Amino acid sequence: MNKTARKSNKPVATWRTAEGRRLLTIENAHFRVEIWPDMGGAITSYVHQPSGLDIMWRNAYGQPPRRHVIDQPVGGGSDLFDVMDGSWYVSLPNGFFAGDYFGAPLGTHGELRCVPWVVESIRSTANTLRVAFVGVSVRTPVVYRRELTVQAVSAHLHWRETVANRSGAPLPVAWLHHPVFSGPLLDGARLVTPARTIRVIRTNKPSLMQLKYGYKGRWPLARKREGGQPRDCSAAPVAGTGHDHSVELSDFSAGQGCLWNEKLKLGFAMQWDLAMFPFAWSWAHADGAAPRYPMWGEGHLMTLQPSTSPPGRFPDLLKRKQLRVVPAKGSVTAEMHTGFVAKPEGPWAD
Repeated sequence: MNKTARKSNKPVATWRTAEGRRLLTIENAHFRVEIWPDMGGAITSYVHQPSGLDIMWRNAYGQPPRRHVIDQPVGGGSDLFDVMDGSWYVSLPNGFFAGDYFGAPLGTHGELRCVPWVVESIRSTANTLRVAFVGVSVRTPVVYRRELTVQAVSAHLHWRETVANRSGAPLPVAWLHHPVFSGPLLDGARLVTPARTIRVIRTNKPSLMQLKYGYKGRWPLARKREGGQPRDCSAAPVAGTGHDHSVELSDFSAGQGCLWNEKLKLGFAMQWDLAMFPFAWSWAHADGAAPRYPMWGEGHLMTLQPSTSPPGRFPDLLKRKQLRVVPAKGSVTAEMHTGFVAKPEGPWAD
């Protein structure tokens, strides 16, 4: 690993331009986070400073980065995959599936992930750095605000996020964080999280799935579609095996999870507002899986994605009342902590 540790704990923010992208870096001696405001505030890099280890996946078919889609929405999720370089983005307000949102045509994971965000403020003291962003939806009345706080002495990033509704009617939304992890941390890693229930995500092409369609059981085991043998979905897929799964996690005793590497004695942990995000999605993929569009057999990755709703099409979630409602002319707010940890339970276990 590349040793890149900083000598000073003082948190700082700096700008740089790479491949035509204007990127904002926030960091202290513990971590470095790089953000692409013009692409929905996407986090393109999240680095453990003492080792130089970066946990964010990079899409082999998204380099160099592309900013525009051919059309939106389009079949097969192309509006997403045209511009998805990897990274950590937000999915709002329609969840995963493209479709009609009260008359507004929205693409896969919505438009907040790709509209330009504005950096409203960067405030710094000797011990604290706060950066505020705002993203305004074009096709819906959603305004998204994010404040990231870096403390000099803390290894963990604090997130405060608000979804505001400009309209005069209550607004049901499906809100999902979409980090995609890869790199050396993934090799031999496990997903440690206090979920109790696992469900295989339903799809309109169950024959392409490796796990049993609609399976529901106790986390972390699910059944394979062929043969019915159990698969441990907490284990990161071994590179080159072609393993792939997409599952829903629920019935958490606490809103937290950690991608833990026992060999490195290092993990990346998330702690979120469980009342706001009672579900999490996890997608795992090893090279050789999904040999056709959009992955073309490439990519070694795993995700843990806190969500207000289970996976599903927006009309179905609306019918089942599985959406978060933002009040008319009002807002909802959630907080989250993320960072590298030295024990799989994360710093919140104490």
